[in-house]
Amino acid sequence: MGQLKLHWVFGMALIVAAAVVFLLAGWAPSAPADAPVQYQFSILHAFVSGSVDDGFVPSGQLVFDSKGNLYGTTHSGGTYGDGTVFELSPGAGGQWNETLLYDFCSLANCADGDYPNGLVMDAAGNFYGTTMYGGNISQCLPNGCGTVFEISPGSNGQWTESTIWTFCSLPNCADGGGPSSPPTLGPGGVLFGMGGDNAFELVPDSGGWAFNLLYTFCNLPNCPDGKSPSGPLVRDARGNLYGEAYYGGITGGGCQTGCGVVFALHPQSSGQWEEVVLYAFDTNGPDAAAGPKGGLAIHEDGLYGTTEGGGGEGCDVGCGAVFELTRGSGKTVDEQIIHAFGANEAGGIAPITGVMFNKRGDLFGVTGEGGNDGDGIVYGMKPQGNGKWAFAVLHSFIGSDGVDPDDTLTTDSQGNLYGTTFAGGPNGGGVVFELSPTTQTSK
Repeated sequence: MGQLKLHWVFGMALIVAAAVVFLLAGWAPSAPADAPVQYQFSILHAFVSGSVDDGFVPSGQLVFDSKGNLYGTTHSGGTYGDGTVFELSPGAGGQWNETLLYDFCSLANCADGDYPNGLVMDAAGNFYGTTMYGGNISQCLPNGCGTVFEISPGSNGQWTESTIWTFCSLPNCADGGGPSSPPTLGPGGVLFGMGGDNAFELVPDSGGWAFNLLYTFCNLPNCPDGKSPSGPLVRDARGNLYGEAYYGGITGGGCQTGCGVVFALHPQSSGQWEEVVLYAFDTNGPDAAAGPKGGLAIHEDGLYGTTEGGGGEGCDVGCGAVFELTRGSGKTVDEQIIHAFGANEAGGIAPITGVMFNKRGDLFGVTGEGGNDGDGIVYGMKPQGNGKWAFAVLHSFIGSDGVDPDDTLTTDSQGNLYGTTFAGGPNGGGVVFELSPTTQTSK
């Protein structure tokens, strides 16, 4: 149990995502307890591996606009082979049409970035994201330090890309580099994110964008404050930020470099930010888990996420877990493993991405490994009361419909679930998939 002070105030529940044809008993509140709820799996787009006319290896959580169009990025493909931004638009007969909005590395030496990591959208329809590579090639040989970019729609249907920050622009690369997640959008268009061992904000001003360093991790001996932050930040209604670090935390907690932490960043009246470790993972305890990764979800009075290691036995370092952090007595934080992935590989192993909630408080996620064919699963969890959760595999991938789903799911207003797979599918380059509830009571 964590013993550090706790400042969070949680906002509204985040909305969910994910699924395939499966009978799941008792998930519809208006249906009898034993009534099955069906999910229909379909592929919306199959990326073509190695194509210059299409992206492949989709990355990052999908984003909807107000018209029902889906947007995302691919790590690879496109004209220059360095990733794309794509749009999927619903068409007649249930078909979806793909449009490539931008090809990365269209500027000399990849000044616009290489290997994009997903998108976030503002109210005006502009998209923001990061690239892991590209940008400052001279400082980060041979691939570059990464960028933060903006993609804006024009009146003629064309989209314009602007690089708003190039990492390693500060002396001694104090701004970090190699971001692996999209930024988080705050009030006034401020962007919060992580690159390397740094948390940062980018503030729009009349001269462009101002970069502010919020916190540098592992600045304490043995990194009790965390090392290698992973996944996007999440922001509550009071402006506090929450995230995960894959390493660091307790010395001697069962991991050579620490089992990872969940942290909060609190804005101070001085303009500085205070980092507080809410929970440090430990593989020696009864709720053993290690390697938080993929980002957090805020739901009611808790923080929820996954760990790649710990949890159930049957894997070299544990098969992974879904965890919950809630307020304890006083200023403590209670951690509970609400599902441990284990030796039954058909139930999925090694989750490396965040979870999402639907309007009823059901939780959904994916694992990139395990399942009937070892290609990953989509799972759902329903609260049963008294801290108990029912777990079910909603879809098990078989290669031809995708391999390795490793990004957080999303949903639409009808309760359909959407996600991507890193590889596989009919054309070998990954897919965008939909899991649609087929009964009205399930929506």
